[in-house]
Amino acid sequence: MMKYEVLRRHIGDKQYEQGDEREAVAADVAHLVKAGVLREAGEKKPRGKAEPAPKNKAEPAPANKAGPGRG
Repeated sequence: MMKYEVLRRHIGDKQYEQGDEREAVAADVAHLVKAGVLREAGEKKPRGKAEPAPKNKAEPAPANKAGPGRG
């Protein structure tokens, strides 16, 4: 039996939540590993690219068309 880290919630012999540890026979959960639901415990997480810093695209507040005293 091997230990696996749960990456997505699923129901097996019980309900598993993300982050839980599950112990199972490799042949029984091979389809879940392939689908990205489980990962072998201790396996490093794949590193993705860093997200680019968001550009500040805030626009100034629009001026009211109705000036003071109108209405």
